[in-house]
Amino acid sequence: MNEKNVVLLGESHFAFKNGVTQGILDTGFKCFNLSLGGTPSLQNLYELIRNKKLLENADLIITGSNTHDIAQYNSIDLFPKSYQVMNWLYKELYFLKKKIICFIAPTPQKWLNKNCVKYVNTLHIKLAIKYGFNVINVNKKHLESSYSLIQRDEAHDFDFIMRELGRNIANNIENFSFPKKINIINDNPQFYFYPIEKAINLNFTNFKFKQSWLCSEKVYCIKSKEVISFNKNTFNLNLLGIHLWNDSGICEIQIKNPKDQIFNRSLDYNFSYFFDTYNRQFKITNDTKILNNGVNNINLISFFLASPEGNYHTEEIDLEALANENIEIPKEYNFNHLIPPIELYKEIIDEYCSIMDPVKLAPLQKQIKEKDNIISALNQEKTTLQNELNSFPIKKQRLELANLEQDLIIKKLESKKLAKSLGIKMSIINPKITFIQANSAKARIQNHLSYKLGQALIANSKSILGYIRMPYVLSYIKDKHKFEQKAYEEKIKENPNLALPPLETYPDYNEALKEKECFTYKLGEALMQANKNWYGGGYIKFIFKDVPRLKREFGKKG
Repeated sequence: MNEKNVVLLGESHFAFKNGVTQGILDTGFKCFNLSLGGTPSLQNLYELIRNKKLLENADLIITGSNTHDIAQYNSIDLFPKSYQVMNWLYKELYFLKKKIICFIAPTPQKWLNKNCVKYVNTLHIKLAIKYGFNVINVNKKHLESSYSLIQRDEAHDFDFIMRELGRNIANNIENFSFPKKINIINDNPQFYFYPIEKAINLNFTNFKFKQSWLCSEKVYCIKSKEVISFNKNTFNLNLLGIHLWNDSGICEIQIKNPKDQIFNRSLDYNFSYFFDTYNRQFKITNDTKILNNGVNNINLISFFLASPEGNYHTEEIDLEALANENIEIPKEYNFNHLIPPIELYKEIIDEYCSIMDPVKLAPLQKQIKEKDNIISALNQEKTTLQNELNSFPIKKQRLELANLEQDLIIKKLESKKLAKSLGIKMSIINPKITFIQANSAKARIQNHLSYKLGQALIANSKSILGYIRMPYVLSYIKDKHKFEQKAYEEKIKENPNLALPPLETYPDYNEALKEKECFTYKLGEALMQANKNWYGGGYIKFIFKDVPRLKREFGKKG
């Protein structure tokens, strides 16, 4: 088989590295992939004009853009723009007089306008039959199964399926038909590829190259608020589309002329991307400016322009007829038999998964079961604790403690009242607590609130009077500690040099760590935790569980 040249014009279904391109290359053919993800027929038309010599030397051209002929417009109001461009593209392809394949990709996406799906897919097939293009309708196969067949995602078939399709196409290149011989003229507008290097007011140090596995482009980096202009060869032409390749972030391009025509577009694509401006009446003049209206750089490649003369397909479209039209593809143009047996592959994959999924999931299911057992045990323990807390003895103890707390509050108020009536300062009834200066790591640890509270608990648990005054003492310690910390923070704000050094820099650091593990410190910590959960029985747990537990632990330690 002689070496053949195949050109791809399409969207992302042709852009995967190991898909249809690789299948064609596997047969020894050359494959020139001019596809771009996320782009409609206007990009195919743009690449046709830009690479016309390449297409004139092609043995086969495959075009496919139905997904984004829907998605980029996706409304009844914008469908005429898509209709216009599809008519332009098919006519330009026809006058190349080359073998053409019209590829119809699956369109199961639920967010697509259902009417637009019908209009676009039908129009592609209708135009293909009109001009005598070969058709491969993968969407039909998926539609017949209600889109239940396997796919890479909702927009793309798997690489191995597309790769096999590529091989099938290449191996049947002699069987494809040439376009029909019909007596028509090309009444399209004159289209122009306008590379950015032809613009004026450029800073030539801003040019650079960007590259991916699929393509490489020379781009001009327009800085924020930079303005450039079109040259005189473009005056009176209409702006159809823009090709760029940004780096990252949201970019904002503005094109305006003095006739109050302004085009604005925000883009966050960081790959080679072509988009339709939608306005077919945006005419370039000597005063038209291109502006980077944002913060991030814009990497421009080119513009797609058209003469105002020519058929802009402004005729009224019979949408109802288009939606209901059932087009039978003539046998000589119908190549759906080249589509790989997706149903068989689905059956193979489903059977494999039915056997292997349980094997792969077994370790995970075992882990889930173990975790479920732990959760069940914890829930049972929680229920037991809740039952204990709701038992009569615990309720009685809780009420007695609540009464005691109220008594202590009353006694505290009475003490203050007595002190005031006697004309004495409150300090004479303040607890005797030593606040340690932080001149060593051990002293710093002992100045923690946990340690001071533990110290007070031990000191006041040696007598009835101590128990009575304990709430007041603990409250005093907490307030004084808070006051000292606030005063320290204020001093640091005034003079950061007064900040205490890290604990690990003290020579007694290891000794100080032992203080954090002592009974006094742990007792204070437990009390602080109880205080945080007072409404949930924190104090009860502290008295009846934490204190006995700590005594046992530290009793064992001697």
